[in-house]
Amino acid sequence: MRIARIQPPVGYGVPTSDLISSVYDAGRTPAYRQNIFETEFANRLGVRKAFGVSSGKAALTIILTALNALTGRRKVIVPAYTCYSLPSSIVKAGLEVVPCDVAPEGFDYNYERLVPMLGSDVLCVVSVHLFGIPSDTTRTKDLCRQSGIFVVEDAAQAMGISRAGKPLGTRGDVGFYSLGRGKNLTCGSGGVIVTPSPEIAGAVESIVGGLPVNPFGNDARTFFTLLLLSVFVSPSLYWLPAGLPFLRLGETIFHRDFPVRPLSNFQAALVLRGLREHLASLNEARCANAEFYISRIKGARDYGPDIPYLRFPVVLDDPEAKRRILVEQAALGISGMYPGTVGTIRELGSLLPRASYPQAERLASSLITLPTHPLVSDVDRERICETVNLTMRAAEPRLAASPLAARSINPSSRQAC
Repeated sequence: MRIARIQPPVGYGVPTSDLISSVYDAGRTPAYRQNIFETEFANRLGVRKAFGVSSGKAALTIILTALNALTGRRKVIVPAYTCYSLPSSIVKAGLEVVPCDVAPEGFDYNYERLVPMLGSDVLCVVSVHLFGIPSDTTRTKDLCRQSGIFVVEDAAQAMGISRAGKPLGTRGDVGFYSLGRGKNLTCGSGGVIVTPSPEIAGAVESIVGGLPVNPFGNDARTFFTLLLLSVFVSPSLYWLPAGLPFLRLGETIFHRDFPVRPLSNFQAALVLRGLREHLASLNEARCANAEFYISRIKGARDYGPDIPYLRFPVVLDDPEAKRRILVEQAALGISGMYPGTVGTIRELGSLLPRASYPQAERLASSLITLPTHPLVSDVDRERICETVNLTMRAAEPRLAASPLAARSINPSSRQAC
């Protein structure tokens, strides 16, 4: 029997040597997270303070709780097409989710929609670098400054990317990164908060200092989980975890019941080793794969130079083409992203304002993503490009008769960073 070769949509196997070395690093240095990791992370990014916590969701929850304590405001504006972790963190912090539609030409805000929403009751606007594509944080910050609104940078998918000499995640009032599975760097589950503001740093520090410790055995579970993932993330073996429904791989889930704890010393040591030794080469591979897609796929958009896309986005503008390619070509690592807009999250129900988000809805129905991780081979890239081009050609008759055709993206355009 021939075993299927399945490409994971995202893939980064932590080297076994890193796992073992990180146990030693954390064990020989008291309070490794505070004394080594947070200090070096902050210095590398040029910020006042960094805080390691248990996940990106936990990081945003802490940030929002700290900002709310400073101003008392309660509304948090997020893109209507974004990771469900954002609204789940907002709800966990006891605040209000306010979606804003995205621009027709990308994933950043539709600023014509955003500006009228910037009232005195808004706590912050979350500037999201989706896929690692830089959003216009500077513009957002300029608009928010006059109303005393904070800008929170979501750099969960943008570790290691800089623009104008500043790392993404450090250009707002406060930012955060994710260290979850499939991110640019991973320690299984983790997040980092960064801020240049002494006031925000003090508010965050008071919260982090009171967090419960990690439960006994947590590091052992993380160690063996990452060890197994480093084996089964290989395309020749990924069929096994991909076929286990209880793992829920690739699912987007809204839930508010997640732990908010510090990053463990072992996880901190593992991330720091990856930051020092692997991040640059991992991101170079992602850049190279993305450039290949841009050069070979008709209609693929170039969002700017030197972007190590976590996944490479392609808008098909045809829901039927998306459905077909996801069903027939999942083994190539081609996948969707978020299944709906923030406005369609059932658990939020009546908590959201009544509004429509046409561009976000368009992305939810027609966006596919291509794998960019280092396990993608030259043969994989060729097959992916051929598959996407064939799918788009087959959809041309439908698109020609659809008003969506007039809104197709100019593949040669670049988004200003």
